[in-house]
Amino acid sequence: MKRHLHLLLLLATLLLPALTMSAADTLATRFRQAIASGLLAAPLEFHPVPTAADDYWRTLPEAMRTDYIRLGERYAGKDWTDIPQQVFAEYKTTGNRTHYEQLSFALRRQMVCLVMAEIMEHRGRFLADILKGLDYFCQEVWWGLPAHYRYAEPRRDYQEVDLFQAETAGMLAWTIYMLHGELETLRPGICDLMRQELDRRMLTPCRTKSFGWKRNTSNWNPWICSNWLACILLCETDSDKQQEAVQQVVRSLDLFYNHAPNDGGCDEGVMYWDRAAASLIESLVLLEAACNEKVTLRDDAKLRRMGAFVYKMYIGQGQSVNFADARPQTELHPNIALLLGHYLRDSTLTGYAMDCAQRYDMFRHPSTCFLASGNYPTLGRELLCLAHYRDFGAWQPAEPQGLTAWLPDLQVCSVHADARRQPLFVAAKGGHNGESHNHNDVGNFIVYKDAQPLIIDIGVGTYTAKTFSKQRYELFNCRSAYHNVPLINGFEQHDGRDYHATDVMFSQTGRQTSFSLDMAQAYPQEAGVSRWQRTISLHRDREITITEQFELKEFLQPTELVFVCCGKASLKGAGQIVIDNGRNQGSLRFDARQLNARIEQIDHQDALILNSWQQRPLYRIILTVRSRALTGKISYSIK
Repeated sequence: MKRHLHLLLLLATLLLPALTMSAADTLATRFRQAIASGLLAAPLEFHPVPTAADDYWRTLPEAMRTDYIRLGERYAGKDWTDIPQQVFAEYKTTGNRTHYEQLSFALRRQMVCLVMAEIMEHRGRFLADILKGLDYFCQEVWWGLPAHYRYAEPRRDYQEVDLFQAETAGMLAWTIYMLHGELETLRPGICDLMRQELDRRMLTPCRTKSFGWKRNTSNWNPWICSNWLACILLCETDSDKQQEAVQQVVRSLDLFYNHAPNDGGCDEGVMYWDRAAASLIESLVLLEAACNEKVTLRDDAKLRRMGAFVYKMYIGQGQSVNFADARPQTELHPNIALLLGHYLRDSTLTGYAMDCAQRYDMFRHPSTCFLASGNYPTLGRELLCLAHYRDFGAWQPAEPQGLTAWLPDLQVCSVHADARRQPLFVAAKGGHNGESHNHNDVGNFIVYKDAQPLIIDIGVGTYTAKTFSKQRYELFNCRSAYHNVPLINGFEQHDGRDYHATDVMFSQTGRQTSFSLDMAQAYPQEAGVSRWQRTISLHRDREITITEQFELKEFLQPTELVFVCCGKASLKGAGQIVIDNGRNQGSLRFDARQLNARIEQIDHQDALILNSWQQRPLYRIILTVRSRALTGKISYSIK
């Protein structure tokens, strides 16, 4: 049977699209061979980390263990409250998704904290609550989110596998792996019952259905696959099903890996890197452990660049470049970053992760860091990270400093000045307007001074039904009118892959770094623009200069240069606008003979955006081109 299955899988692989069979077909080839060679751990024989009964967990520092236990004590005796059906239905009726998510995530947070407390203490004190939690998840009809579900109410016979069906399944798979003996002692058969639930809701649907995320190249692919893989390796009892499912996981991950740009960039931004490239590498950690470390990709150059993306986009003081759907305070989660840094042997990544861990005080009070890791803590990542605790002593905290990065495939650059006092930072992008989690922002740039925001990308807003609908570009934070790009002849940029940058270049000469692109193709034909060449130059220690050279086919109405800033913007005489973010000041200088300035506050009530910018007001600076000429050159500076 296995021999025939392997032949069928090989034939299916040969029939896949050419995208999965490129020269970079590293994942599928290596692991297909490893599985065919019998290297994969037998069902229920996979032991990636010590179980709760192992004394290893009691060798961790007492302060860490005590803090995890204290966290679990918050939830001891707490009820497992059903989420009202009307809250699930809200997404279909009002578009609100946060009410359900908050209640759902809280229940999963409760479970993970109880499990970690029991692992650390191992006295049985939390087992009764954990068993009640398992009962709750068995009766919860569907584990995912209403935004990802076809119906207004969940149905037991319709088990769609979305991100959070997968996350919940992964959490439960790790729970029964870590506490199998302890749970079985109190309630014999409970682990078999949970495996049956995991099979019904996750393993069988994933293996037998052609879900779109299997062929997707966004974060859904590796995010779900990392959880699916954990469920397969920890809970699948049938050898043939196990091998078939692992082969499917590898093919999906291979598609994601091959589609990723060679420069390692993530077009979804730093916030989604955590569940895109990071989940891919997390999956490889599991796969390699399941193959007894007989196969590895840790030295793969592209994979290492994918891991490095997160620190190449780091600005400083916890701030990161936030193009697309991202927040500026996209803090690195030490558990996954330490795991990835260890796997890739990347000292910059481990240094960055240790710096974040130190700021969180992770090695004395891990609960703060644990609770901050995602929508709710990820049990598997925490355990895989802590399994390497003895290696941490060799790693020194080191915040990434002054890195300049150019990603030619993603068309994103990030550049630090080398001034000692209030250094400038600029990041800019080309790309196209059909990127994952896209904003219409070709040619957009941001400016920070001493790691404090001046010219900004507003970033992600609170997700609603509208966010991922045809009305996405009605949301102000997704429109080009609220990015640092021009309104040409009164027109905004258009969404879609066809609307893109051309002639993109990056250069470093002496003490000047420059990024340039032609933005004309990002606008609809009605804008009447033949060429709009923007050049952004950072002169070390001094200022940023931006030059706009343009050719219009016709004049329809005055073109406006738009800049979004964090903090109060004020006109200070002709040709200067001062931006005060509450920490420091910057100035935008321009030729008042060429440009007429006005300033308007952005009136919004989006809680996520308000929190992202620490409740500071946001302003739009609009510089209107005075001339009606069809060609011209405009220069201005920021310092």
